[in-house]
Amino acid sequence: MEMWKQIFLQKMQQVHPGDKWALKLDNNLQPNVLGPGWMQFLQQHAFGRFQCLQCHHAWQSAQVHVLFHIHLDRRRRRGWVKMKIFRQECKKCLLVMLEEPQFSSPNVKRVLDSLGQKIHQKCYGEAVHPNSVPATVAGDPTKEPHDSTCCEACGLGVCSVKHETQTLPDVIVGSTCTPPEQWEQTGVATGVGSGFSWRQCCCYSCCVLAISAVLFLLLLYFTPKK
Repeated sequence: MEMWKQIFLQKMQQVHPGDKWALKLDNNLQPNVLGPGWMQFLQQHAFGRFQCLQCHHAWQSAQVHVLFHIHLDRRRRRGWVKMKIFRQECKKCLLVMLEEPQFSSPNVKRVLDSLGQKIHQKCYGEAVHPNSVPATVAGDPTKEPHDSTCCEACGLGVCSVKHETQTLPDVIVGSTCTPPEQWEQTGVATGVGSGFSWRQCCCYSCCVLAISAVLFLLLLYFTPKK
């Protein structure tokens, strides 16, 4: 996360040195749940690499989504950005946790370039030429199709691959969230959970069947024969 913060601050200081900006990771961030004066930006198609902590299976994806909530206090000349990186599950494991993607420095810069363009446009009213927005997908091209059953963004209904006709709007102004003044008091949110998928249901069902079979065999073994 430190690399994200450093690159973001460098980019903002270059173009708006008079304003102080802060970037914070918030795993509890929800799409379309915004406070007064906050805006939303969903970065789609970022390139990231994953590795399962249980079986060590590694994979890459060009469909990593990053959600940003943005607020600029013009009077105090302070800006805040909260971000959530959507995770993916391992295809090889039955009992799985949602794994965090890893990004190379060039891919972090590309994502933050897109974020910076959106801030310049929506917070400062600056014109942004379409050709100046950098491509976000970089790295080894992945030929595997996107597996929506393993995608946290798809499960929440914000992944454009699964919901091409229901994509989340780039920027929205909304109603409720923690004020930026309370960040220092509340700290960084760490609400990291796991997805409950059909594979986990299958695993639990198999465990129940196995236990039932063992109990049945024990019952037969200890039942007196006539």
